[in-house]
Amino acid sequence: MALENKKQVSNKINYILGVDGGGTKTLARLINLTTQEQWQAASGPSSLTNNFTGAVKVLNALIDDLIEQADCQSLEVVAIFGLAGAGNSDLVAKLQEILAHRFIALDICSDATTSAYGANNGGEVAVVALGTGSVGMRLQLNEQGKLTQHLVGGWGFLIGDEGGGAKLGYHSVQALVAEFEYFGYAQSQLAKAVAAFINTQDSHVITRQAIAVWLANAKPIDFAQLSPLVTQHQSDCPVAKNIIDNHVASVESLIRDTRADTTLPVVLLGGLAQSTQTLLSATTKRLLVSAKGDALDGACLLATIAVKKHKLAI
Repeated sequence: MALENKKQVSNKINYILGVDGGGTKTLARLINLTTQEQWQAASGPSSLTNNFTGAVKVLNALIDDLIEQADCQSLEVVAIFGLAGAGNSDLVAKLQEILAHRFIALDICSDATTSAYGANNGGEVAVVALGTGSVGMRLQLNEQGKLTQHLVGGWGFLIGDEGGGAKLGYHSVQALVAEFEYFGYAQSQLAKAVAAFINTQDSHVITRQAIAVWLANAKPIDFAQLSPLVTQHQSDCPVAKNIIDNHVASVESLIRDTRADTTLPVVLLGGLAQSTQTLLSATTKRLLVSAKGDALDGACLLATIAVKKHKLAI
């Protein structure tokens, strides 16, 4: 990891900060390295590619919140941020420039990386995270015994994220549009529910104008809010059932691509992991193991590792 160092205060590393930022919410944990006392805070989305300006605001507010809770200085802290959208190196560099001065050391990586490190306490594993978006990460020892990372997916809402909550909602809106264009109204149970969500002023009537206005302002988090409707109607609506079937197929494909030709155990993480796991094939279920930790645990583990490397580099 390429840490942004401030060696002039390197003898004052008293805390680590781990951050898990996704398309729906952000979690942060500050730990006192001496006492192991912890402080935690949560806020809204901090995906770099969905809304960079909003992400900066969320992250700054969380940092201020935790620093105030712990009554410490941010220049006593080594921080690891695992963020959705961190595959965009330009945005990562921009965020690094904005925030690096606040810490002794800061590293920004993909939330897939922190998920993978948390899932098996830094051991070999294949992790698939299903939240607002979807991404896979394989941690694997190479021939030299070094732990390597391989990222699968994580391209973002516009081109990828199949298997995530936002795409479930996206496909439900597609279904509404298709029915509206054919019938002139929402016919299926799912489309009716989506129409009611979009046109809150009159849930019984949906118009092209109402759909167009909603779509013009919709972000991935808005599409993700529709995903529970798909799940709720999968047993009584063939349209919802078809979307769920395609969702499961996408997740199975992501699991195969992440695991590749290895024999690594697979961990599912994220808000959709539990509900999706029950729908997977028996063959895929046999590959799954329970997570030892989550992405926030992984961020804190990486921060601990970073502290050791930082001290050795002095």
